[in-house]
Amino acid sequence: MARLVGGSVTGQQTAPPARRLGRSAVGWVISIACLAFIASKVDLGQATRALQAYSWPYLVPALAGLAFGYCQRVIRWAVMLSSAGEAVNPSRCAAPFLGSITLNNVLPLRAGDIVRATVFPAAIGVPRTAAISSIVLERLLDLLTLAFCLTVGATVLGGVKLPTWLVDGTVLLVVVGGLILLAVLLFSGPIARRLSQAAKARSADDLVAKLLRAGASMLDGFRQMSAPRPLFAVLVLSLLAWLGEATCFYFVMLGFGLTYPPVAALLVMAFVTLSTLVPSSPGYVGPFHLAAFSIMTLLGAREDVATSFAVISHLMLWVPTTVAGGIAMLLRPEIFRVAAAERSRGA
Repeated sequence: MARLVGGSVTGQQTAPPARRLGRSAVGWVISIACLAFIASKVDLGQATRALQAYSWPYLVPALAGLAFGYCQRVIRWAVMLSSAGEAVNPSRCAAPFLGSITLNNVLPLRAGDIVRATVFPAAIGVPRTAAISSIVLERLLDLLTLAFCLTVGATVLGGVKLPTWLVDGTVLLVVVGGLILLAVLLFSGPIARRLSQAAKARSADDLVAKLLRAGASMLDGFRQMSAPRPLFAVLVLSLLAWLGEATCFYFVMLGFGLTYPPVAALLVMAFVTLSTLVPSSPGYVGPFHLAAFSIMTLLGAREDVATSFAVISHLMLWVPTTVAGGIAMLLRPEIFRVAAAERSRGA
């Protein structure tokens, strides 16, 4: 699943083992608490019957929408890396991207994004700094796109009363995300030049100089990726990617006989996806289900149907992406071997 990341790529990699263990434990506690809350509100027998009554053929167009969305994500990543001066195409990016999604789905602490930033770049011939820049910009644009989808859905469906904390949180995301994007557009280039000049004034082997050069390279990547033409292309691809995922949610709803307007799928998709910012167990179990259950009941679905919807929509997102990424990594094992060989040469 193309979920959002709740921390920096590098910060998770360097966190002490005790802190990583603590975060993982907190995630499991939150997941269990969310599932327990749903179980306390729902007749599980009725939820099972609603699941059995589901019209399974609707999963075919749902899968098509999901596949379309992920194609747009792969293309988007290739566009960002290409705009940073790297000669890449979507076919080279597909296995690393899908593999990182699988790792995010099955490992704690969004490990897939760490691997995509530090291990997979060697296999597609791009610097790690460019990969990190692309992932950070990707997450920023995803946040803004989801906030836009949530706003559109809530505005069109005026009868849906969203929680105050969600409305306030969305406004905060838009403001913070917009300010960060503006800062990237205006200041990444000048700051990158200053860092490069500071690095040249030090010894080439100096650790501080290496850090300064890495920072300059990342910021220069931001500058190139946020140029008007590639930024416009990436914005369009981001919108298409999330529309594809909203299509998946829409057909899952139709399978339960829920005939809400298509814009409701935008609201559901944005609400559920933003819930993955909450720490949880691998696969976003718990917060995803509670968010799906909550938004469907707000739309007027029965609690048993809302529970079954949460289960099927999660499986619909988790299983295909996990399987696709696993197959991609099996077919292209060199995405791991190249990095290992590079590390051996460095040693």
